Amino acid sequence: MTKKLYLFAMLSVLMLTSCDFIKGFKGNATKDGFVYIPRGANFEQVLDSLKPYLKNVDEFKKFAESADYPSTIKPGKYKILADDSSSSIIDRLQGGEQEEVKLRIKNEPTLYHMIGSVSRQVNVDSAALANYVMEWAAEKDTALNAETVKQYFIPETYFVYWSLTPEKFMERMESQYNKVWNADRLAKAKAMNMTPLEVTTLASIVQLESSDHEEDQKAVAKAYLNRLAIDMRLEADPTSIYAHKLENGFDQKVQRVYKKLTWSHNAYNTYRNKGLPPAPICLPNVQMIDAVLNPADHDFIYFAADPDRPGYHSFAKTFEEHKKNADKYREWVKKNNIK
Repeated sequence: MTKKLYLFAMLSVLMLTSCDFIKGFKGNATKDGFVYIPRGANFEQVLDSLKPYLKNVDEFKKFAESADYPSTIKPGKYKILADDSSSSIIDRLQGGEQEEVKLRIKNEPTLYHMIGSVSRQVNVDSAALANYVMEWAAEKDTALNAETVKQYFIPETYFVYWSLTPEKFMERMESQYNKVWNADRLAKAKAMNMTPLEVTTLASIVQLESSDHEEDQKAVAKAYLNRLAIDMRLEADPTSIYAHKLENGFDQKVQRVYKKLTWSHNAYNTYRNKGLPPAPICLPNVQMIDAVLNPADHDFIYFAADPDRPGYHSFAKTFEEHKKNADKYREWVKKNNIK
């Protein structure tokens, strides 16, 4: 090839490359939306996610390869804007400019229910998260186990990245725990001669026993505290249900607590055992923790659901008074055919 032909060929290649490069800065996205790139995704998987948003897939592919994107893929949820250029999309993906997602921690009964819920909301493997949580717990306090570690997970809606790692998840959970258990709440717990775990455990019972009414929550909390003060068994229905499900599976549906459910010797059954259960029976909200730390001022020890005031309880000092309230509720249950 003569020198002139060689220069012409090189110039042609440069012109073609330049054209592709320039195209990369023109609008290539057709609509607004989001793409989710899972951890470990390859370039073809990313392209499949982007195809519904692109006018020209080949153009995007060429630009991405020229920017060495296939070797720099980062997981996450990314926003696509109508008329985004290939260049702006690649800049966003390559720079890891993720969008946050909502992560809702609910009143789950066990650590593994919570982990399962988390893994369905963000891109984290449930087994990897479970292993990391237990490693974190062992390092934090050798006394922590899969039940007692539940105190560190505060129900709330968190804003996190979809590519959340187990490490970042526990950082966020511990940060929220420390925020909740500030100096004021720690001082109140200490004045009541209770640890944060004990407060959280009682709060979990209040969570399942009371309604959304703050007044009733504080009254129920005080009734249980009064029982503890006189060394009386808590006899809390939610604990016997939890004990039953621990032994028979959490797919069991229990609408009413019949006597046989209170016979279990399981440590969580407060019909058999005095004092608090070993750990929370669900993840309680901060509002329930505050109900325990700031209870109502009364000397009642008995309570039953009040059919005349849905969501509230009727309280009593004596068993005779309580029996009348309980009979009234049972009649209502029978009348409404609640099994």
